[in-house]
Amino acid sequence: MKSKLNEPLLILLFTVLVLSGISFIPVNFFNLKLPDYLADLKAKAKEVTKTEEQIKYEGKMDSSFVAPQKMLSDTTLASFGDLTKFFEALYLLQQKPEAIHISYFGDSMIEGDLITMDLRKMFQNKFGGRGVGYMPVTSATANFRSTIQHSFNEQWETVHFNQKAQTGKELGWSGFNFIGNQGANVKFKKSRGQSSFNHVELFYRNKSTCRLSMTKGSNSQFQELVISDSIQALEIQDSIDYDQLEIEISEGNPEIMGLNFENGPGIYVDNYAFRGNSGIPLGTIKDEMFSYSAQQFNCRLVVLHYGLNVVGHETGDYSWYLNPFRKVIRKIKKAYPNATIILASVGDKSYNYGKQYHTEPDIPLFVGMQVKLAKEENIVFWNMYKAMGGYDSMKRWVEEKPKKAAKDYTHLNSEGAKEIARLFYEWLMNEYNIYLEKKLDEVSKQQFQTKNESKQ
Repeated sequence: MKSKLNEPLLILLFTVLVLSGISFIPVNFFNLKLPDYLADLKAKAKEVTKTEEQIKYEGKMDSSFVAPQKMLSDTTLASFGDLTKFFEALYLLQQKPEAIHISYFGDSMIEGDLITMDLRKMFQNKFGGRGVGYMPVTSATANFRSTIQHSFNEQWETVHFNQKAQTGKELGWSGFNFIGNQGANVKFKKSRGQSSFNHVELFYRNKSTCRLSMTKGSNSQFQELVISDSIQALEIQDSIDYDQLEIEISEGNPEIMGLNFENGPGIYVDNYAFRGNSGIPLGTIKDEMFSYSAQQFNCRLVVLHYGLNVVGHETGDYSWYLNPFRKVIRKIKKAYPNATIILASVGDKSYNYGKQYHTEPDIPLFVGMQVKLAKEENIVFWNMYKAMGGYDSMKRWVEEKPKKAAKDYTHLNSEGAKEIARLFYEWLMNEYNIYLEKKLDEVSKQQFQTKNESKQ
């Protein structure tokens, strides 16, 4: 027993002696050249320093400034582009009240109605409108969304553009197609603090006899769907507002593209979230689908918000992404001729450098590419990366209070999403006020000119 107690002490003593002797061993002992195991970490540390240097000089660049290797593009631009089409629609709301939609396409950054719900609220407070706009039939984040209660059973077949194309099953403008089998059921219920339902549209395509059972509040009825190869819109209205809508397939297999929840004239922000999406798959959707949604929803603004699933660590070259996404922009421009198109940049995203998080080096590079693309395609650009605070802003949003982002140092939380919506909305309204001043000057001049002509 005694010898066992002494064994650890003997081992410890031997270790101390060996380690103490190391300092007396010559550096060229056995001519061994030990590898630098910290080389990779040192290289990464240098890259972080370069990025810090880059941000340090953002907004202060002059002809004498030599950019670090990582700075291939100017990411200091906050925004640019012509918003006239959208602002004209807002201005005309005063003379002709109607429902105007904003189509907001994005990835997991807007899942669960994040960003879009706060943006919708601000627009509706100023311009009117009550309702969430577009809704899918099934959703991976139905339990997470707070602006409407949404549930469904397993009798729906959900087709989307991450799957292999299926013959005869065309994707809707959201990238989804929901096929209902007999007994397929979906329910929508008003959330607390949200408006009751008044005007709901169901967009479908039906190639055989189909019958729906619909319950609006306590009022139930059956509805036959039109047989047609083209998309049809079924209006679901009642003489009074209702708080719950339930739809069940009693017979047939209709393809449903989605629904639209509106209540009165004003602004509606449609959330088209698709997890893991780079934006390029939008190019697989037929032009006719986008054109239909542009007309049916009276869409006057399209926001394209991607990049989170594209930026990699030290990828460097994103030319593979540039031209395919350029085609998407051109497709949207063609399908939405009456709408302004905004390319919202990727936000900040952090990379774990061992013990600390810092901005992923490719983020400024990718934002710069988005700036270039927006300029070349003559569309509006809004820099979310700069709006967040630029370099290491994601780190601050995660680690400082109040927390505005998740611990993955990539996604926003509800507080961060609300902040982005506010920044985006305030930018738009500042630009709109400038537009209004010019518009009012033009109107005053025209009125003055007309008055003078009438006197003559």
